[in-house]
Amino acid sequence: MNKGLLILALLVSNMAFGSERIRSYEVSVNPLKMNKIASQFEVVAKRAHGFEVYVQEEDVQAFLELAPKAKLLQDNIHVERDEKSLNQYRKYADVEADLKTLATNYSTLATLETYGATKGGRNLYALKISTGGENKPKVMVTAATHGDELITTEVLFALTNELLSGYGKDQRLSKILNGRDIYIVPVVSPDSFEARERYVQRKDPNRSYPWPDKPNNPTVDVIQSMMDYTNKMKFTGSLDLHAYGKLVMYPWAYTKKAPAAADVVVFKDLVESMAKENQYEAGQISTTIYVAEGSSADYFYWKAGTRAIAAELGREKIPSYSKIPSIVNESREMVWTFLESFN
Repeated sequence: MNKGLLILALLVSNMAFGSERIRSYEVSVNPLKMNKIASQFEVVAKRAHGFEVYVQEEDVQAFLELAPKAKLLQDNIHVERDEKSLNQYRKYADVEADLKTLATNYSTLATLETYGATKGGRNLYALKISTGGENKPKVMVTAATHGDELITTEVLFALTNELLSGYGKDQRLSKILNGRDIYIVPVVSPDSFEARERYVQRKDPNRSYPWPDKPNNPTVDVIQSMMDYTNKMKFTGSLDLHAYGKLVMYPWAYTKKAPAAADVVVFKDLVESMAKENQYEAGQISTTIYVAEGSSADYFYWKAGTRAIAAELGREKIPSYSKIPSIVNESREMVWTFLESFN
């Protein structure tokens, strides 16, 4: 490639992935107005006096027309980062290499599958962990649906390594692996993950799934691939790791109405058990945070009756690298409890 084309390619890359600016606001408005805000923007947390909402720069004017008294919390959620620590986190090439290493080192247990590719040409991977046999529950654990939630990938890799290395040595982990087939997806959104950006093609990937009231909701490439994969696999359970908030939650997200009564009993028992040790807040997504249309948990539950759980890890999307072991410790029992719930 000549110098001119190289510069142009770099400029295009920066425009596509390096310039994401998202503002954070605190909003306190009446429920009707809040419902309208939630249908257009990402509500990420409850706060003492309202809700925290993420707004892309190009949508700020439209947002402020709905909430003119919104309080600006951060002018850009991606600015206040520890660059030294950030560079210690895996890039996508590291993710690929580490998955291949696990498949090689634990070849009797782990198989690396590819279920699609991104618009940027990156493969979408799932690591299947199985001890063989038939008619086992199939359970999927995913991370980095939002590409800036780097801690989720690190936690999932740490726990995956523990599962594999503990097989035949640790009674509990051996029983977990013997009783179910586990599918690990450490990065759902590789292009955004590589760019350290939150959204995919300027769209929130976890608002890009269809839901019962909008079955034809337009989606993005990586979510379409995930939908195709899960529809094919028909997972019994799914755990989608996000950051942050210290929450563990079940559907519905798109409405404050509860799921079927029998499912509520199962869901409540599961999330409360998962939160018993780490004291995370447990509940239904729409009442624990707010209404969120187009989430993975709703889609998996709606389409396949999947016992679909979303967990928000820790208090930061990209904590200091030295904090990773503490987040792993905080997450371990929650994940093991989730996996053990499938028999």
